[in-house]
Amino acid sequence: MRSATKHALAAVKREIDTLTQVDTDSVNNLFGAVDVLAESKPLASALVERGVPPESKRSLVERVFGSQLGGPATRVLATVVAQNWESAEELVQVTQEAAIRALAQATGNHEQLGSELNAFLDTVLSNGELELSLGTRLQAPETKVALVNRLFGQRLSADTIRILTSLFTNSGGRRTRRLVSWARDVVADQANRQVAVVTVARGLNDAQLDRLKAGLAARFGREVAVNQVIDPAVIGGMRIEFGDVVIDDTAAARLHDLRLQLA
Repeated sequence: MRSATKHALAAVKREIDTLTQVDTDSVNNLFGAVDVLAESKPLASALVERGVPPESKRSLVERVFGSQLGGPATRVLATVVAQNWESAEELVQVTQEAAIRALAQATGNHEQLGSELNAFLDTVLSNGELELSLGTRLQAPETKVALVNRLFGQRLSADTIRILTSLFTNSGGRRTRRLVSWARDVVADQANRQVAVVTVARGLNDAQLDRLKAGLAARFGREVAVNQVIDPAVIGGMRIEFGDVVIDDTAAARLHDLRLQLA
């Protein structure tokens, strides 16, 4: 992946990280935005055109989608189009990823979504005829979506069906295994962004953990789970990794900085 693409995706993820459960209705509408961008090549091309200021692209998004999406989803989409993408096709796929991430973030149903996507994929891959029906390029997307709804509509949650509908409507030429595995990995990655990895020389006690969680929640505006990593090499202090944020206040890091200053 290009370095520029990684930085662009990081900006989108940071915006999605701010979503909460009250934004759920709005973020559901992002899947409709994916459909519009996939169907309107001129619009998607205008939103990836180089040399156009990000403010102009955001303004276009607000004019086209604002009343349909609602504030939270509009902010996510505006952040997406403000980045530099290689093509209209890449923009569609990134918007689809943003929709999946936003749904997982707002609902908090990471575990259920991941489990159901995995179960769906296992079922499809164990049935050659079904895999062929969903994977062939000779079958219209709406036919595939109808098949998914008929076979899985009563077995999977509405949120999972929403993701699958988007995947088979706008597959980008990806086969079923790759398509659903990608969506499952996106959900898992978004779930991991709710976990702060804290590296310390010695394990924190319950009171210290509670204070740390409260401090992280205050800083990031939501509850944060903590995964402790014990590494005596840090000597003292702690290193916190949360999403794209790294706070290194270990004694080892301070000693390293001191050596650089004295060199």
